[in-house]
Amino acid sequence: MFRMWFGAVALALTIGSFVVLPARALAHESRDVGKYQMVVGFFVEPAYEGQKNGLDLRVRVPGTPPTPVLGLEKTLQVEVSYVGVDKKITKPVRAVSAANDPGHYTADVLPTQAGQYRFRIFGTVDGQQVNETFTSGEKFSNVEKASVLTFPDELPQVRSIEGAANDAQTSADAAASAASNARVLAIAALALAVIASGAALRATMRR
Repeated sequence: MFRMWFGAVALALTIGSFVVLPARALAHESRDVGKYQMVVGFFVEPAYEGQKNGLDLRVRVPGTPPTPVLGLEKTLQVEVSYVGVDKKITKPVRAVSAANDPGHYTADVLPTQAGQYRFRIFGTVDGQQVNETFTSGEKFSNVEKASVLTFPDELPQVRSIEGAANDAQTSADAAASAASNARVLAIAALALAVIASGAALRATMRR
């Protein structure tokens, strides 16, 4: 009886692994680039605005098992852009320091807005020119709003904080300008008072 139960549990776990693994694979995009294979997504998934994240890149030669490609931190860069606006940044990739995970690379990014992002990976892989673009929302998820995680209160959005900071700076500049003008007026009034006092003193002495 125990053997039958143990076998049923083992079979269930095996079937479960086949169900779960493909679902996890959908979080990244896999693409053949010449004789190489690139697997790209966000380093932390799901990705949320305001939280450190970045490129998750694996490069390998397909096979059983696949062969990881090393040393690409010297030859590859990634251009990260926010889809819909003309904002982008280019960074070199760096190898993820894990002895048991060779061929794994990243580039740190902290997305400040929810939405769709694009990774353009360019450079060379063992001398082969590459220029591949991977866009979130197609094979891997977009960046989500952090408000879906906050509890019990929502945190202020980065854009709201920036707006408040800009307003505060504008108010401070206006106050500083007003104070400066007040000082100028005070100095001018004092100078006029001194001149008037001198005139009055001279008039008294003449009498």
